Amino acid sequence: MNYTCPLCSIDASNHSLTKLKEINNTIYYYSCPSQAKLYFDYQGITNHYHGELSLIPENKKWIWICDSKDFGFNHFIQIKVAIELAKLISSKFSTNLLQIIIINPTIYISSSYNIIKPFLSEKVNEIILFNYESKTIDDIFLGLENNGF
Repeated sequence: MNYTCPLCSIDASNHSLTKLKEINNTIYYYSCPSQAKLYFDYQGITNHYHGELSLIPENKKWIWICDSKDFGFNHFIQIKVAIELAKLISSKFSTNLLQIIIINPTIYISSSYNIIKPFLSEKVNEIILFNYESKTIDDIFLGLENNGF
């Protein structure tokens, strides 16, 4: 079963959260906030994440790859989006969350993280990885292959 965001059914680039693949009972999701046309739509984005992540079976884990490429000041000032996602992930979807991998981190992503940190559960704060080496999702999966996954 798939979730269909009403706004993304009109234009798939309105929000940014995509299920990439499943490896060893772990589902990988990808987002690139700067590529979302409606990057300021905190309610729509929150609904999109809730709808998509609600489909994760209880026996599966998940990893979120967040690509910060081109994340700039105009995205940073939409801090309500990040706060609402922090609350949602921490309160409803952290049980099976293994890791949040942030690739291509910018100063604005680091600053956003410092602001939303109090809204994240301790568990979620502990599993955030700022990955400065990987530039693409292919880099992430190549690293997994090299580590025997």
